[in-house]
Amino acid sequence: MNQILHTIQHTSEGCAYLVYIGILIRWKFPKKWNQFLEVLLARDISTDR
Repeated sequence: MNQILHTIQHTSEGCAYLVYIGILIRWKFPKKWNQFLEVLLARDISTDR
């Protein structure tokens, strides 16, 4: 794993790898991906009152 991280030469390359991993996970595990996105959702504060 450490060697893989050392091969990344630029910040945009690292971001691209994160996008590729996200696309792969979304394609392979769509239900888990949607559950993960629901965890990241912000609450709607206008309806909390």
